[in-house]
Amino acid sequence: MTSTQRRHDDRDRGASRDEEQRTPEPREVFVRLLLDTVRDDPYPSGTQLDMIEESIPAEMVPEYVQLLADKSREGCFPSTDVLRRMQRMSAGGGAGSRC
Repeated sequence: MTSTQRRHDDRDRGASRDEEQRTPEPREVFVRLLLDTVRDDPYPSGTQLDMIEESIPAEMVPEYVQLLADKSREGCFPSTDVLRRMQRMSAGGGAGSRC
């Protein structure tokens, strides 16, 4: 391995460390806070779910849909509202495609 290759490899490793230690965007912090709240609540607030759907970055949608699926499995009778939210978010339309 040449010294040029070593320097390039070191830069690549540095980029990985930077990516791991990146500061989350404020919107991501907000959505993550709400996701944690919903995860711990046996009956999540529709208002909080609306806020998540209005703010969620696209890369967090799969995590949100999985959370809703987990919530649906917790009880004998899944909430129709939660199922509709899963359907809407799975379609990729987000909260804006309600009507």
